[in-house]
Amino acid sequence: MNISYSQVEAQCNELHSIAKNMKEILDEIVKIKNDVSKGSIWSGSAADKYSEKLNAVAKNFDEVFVEIENSILYMASCSEGYQAIDEQIMREICSNLNITEPNLSTSNIFNGV
Repeated sequence: MNISYSQVEAQCNELHSIAKNMKEILDEIVKIKNDVSKGSIWSGSAADKYSEKLNAVAKNFDEVFVEIENSILYMASCSEGYQAIDEQIMREICSNLNITEPNLSTSNIFNGV
């Protein structure tokens, strides 16, 4: 599988956007749960049980959200590291061959083309 550095960056940005959207949805759910907990929109044993389940979802999602964000940062960091290594190798090769260095972001050298 060939993937460019710009594709990795785009995927990281998309994953971050999706995770942020999920967090916003969860925040809305927590607001509803708080209203249920106060008994202002629903009360009784079923409401209490529902509120407990929403608490569990919120707690678990906070952990998942942190893991998603950490994974995105790790993926971006790895990509940046590999790109820096590729650029250094290309500089050395071009310097040794006394040729002009290509722009890796527009070149097809590492894109499998």
